[in-house]
Amino acid sequence: MNELEQTKSILLNIRLYLKREKESVVAILKDPKVAEWQTIDLTKNQALLTQIGIDPVAIGTTLIEYPKQARKIGKQIVDWGNEVGNQLADLIANPEPKTALPAARKLDEKSQGVTAMKEELLAHSSRLIRADQILRQQLSLKSMLPIAKLMTTSRKNLFDGGLATLALLIGDIGQNDGGKPIAEMIQEPAILEARFQRLDITKLPRIVEEILFHHIDEAVHTAKEIGVFLGTMNELVSRELMSVTTIEQNLPPLLSENTAALLDGITAQATLLGNLIVTLYHKRQIKDSLSTVNEALEFVNIFHLLLKNKLIASLQKEVAMSDSTLNPITISAKMTRSFFMGAKGIIRSLKLMMTSLTGNGTINETELQLTLEKGIVNCKHFYGESHADIKKIKLYIDSLVGHYAKPFPYNDLFKLTKITLSSYGDEVDKFIQNYDIPRDLQTLTTGNVPAKAGKLLAAIAKHKAAFEKANADR
Repeated sequence: MNELEQTKSILLNIRLYLKREKESVVAILKDPKVAEWQTIDLTKNQALLTQIGIDPVAIGTTLIEYPKQARKIGKQIVDWGNEVGNQLADLIANPEPKTALPAARKLDEKSQGVTAMKEELLAHSSRLIRADQILRQQLSLKSMLPIAKLMTTSRKNLFDGGLATLALLIGDIGQNDGGKPIAEMIQEPAILEARFQRLDITKLPRIVEEILFHHIDEAVHTAKEIGVFLGTMNELVSRELMSVTTIEQNLPPLLSENTAALLDGITAQATLLGNLIVTLYHKRQIKDSLSTVNEALEFVNIFHLLLKNKLIASLQKEVAMSDSTLNPITISAKMTRSFFMGAKGIIRSLKLMMTSLTGNGTINETELQLTLEKGIVNCKHFYGESHADIKKIKLYIDSLVGHYAKPFPYNDLFKLTKITLSSYGDEVDKFIQNYDIPRDLQTLTTGNVPAKAGKLLAAIAKHKAAFEKANADR
């Protein structure tokens, strides 16, 4: 390629380069995320922009500077474009390759300055694009809360009180203090009931099972009352929950809006959210109610875990130990010995001997111990003070000793059997009441869990009574 052709090629490449740069600058200026900022009232939106981390002063300065920079680039492109035209015309009219080539190379070097000028323009436009991105990052309920608070500045105390209630209604918005939202709580009672039903209570005397069933029934009853209470609470705030859902549904479509419409949409939704939260201030008592619910559910859950992982296995072990007061054989032998010992025992033995001489049914130590052991292992009745409950217990004892002569030895055997069943049941209940709750279970909750199973059961019973009353009142 000779010098003339080389000069022409350089000039045409400069022209093509300037054309591309001009198109690039026009594209930057036409980018909606840049151009839309010119339509936004920064004074009106100053507080909102500042709240979400956008400096309105910097944006205002950028809106002044980037058009200036664009005009400066445009003028330079025009000037260098004219110079390219002039040099091409000179090549045709008066070709002087020896002077034209250096001039073209010099112009090529100068024209590269457009790139540096455009970098400055891009720095301005990037600030506007980044601000647009920050706006679009606000489209979640949690992100909208500071903006909503800004919209209710004159009602700050109401907003703060309402926000604590909102947290317990919908969950993780950074204000929950460890409590579960009502939507999660409302599932818990049924889940806990199902877990209790899956407990495996085997290898235990029936009377032990009945005592465990009694405590389990109390816990399940508590869970059911909590479920009813939560249903009422949910209905009480159903309108607010629907409003929250509506706001959450309105946020994603804003992503497709231009910057100005996006800002207006954020303002509108934040205003709705702020008003909703202020309204919830007047239902702030729900927070205390749900905090109580949360504690009650945690206590019931701890009792289930205690049964599943510790207490049932401990009872099975105690029942199997030969020297344990929970071993039916051990307590039956003890009660049998007491029946035949002492002055009363001697008299009973003599009376039994006389009874046997008359041909009536009698009983010896071995038979009595087996009868008492059978009574413990198969007894289905321990709790209950109603006439029907007392009758069931009497009929059960009758099934064990009813075939003996009356009044003797039937009355004495009836009394001994009743005392044995009662004593054994009391020992079982004492074992449960005094059972230590392991530290690893105590630390599973947000509240203070009692150290003993008995106190935990008492706390559950207290909660049950409170929720029964609350549900009845409603």
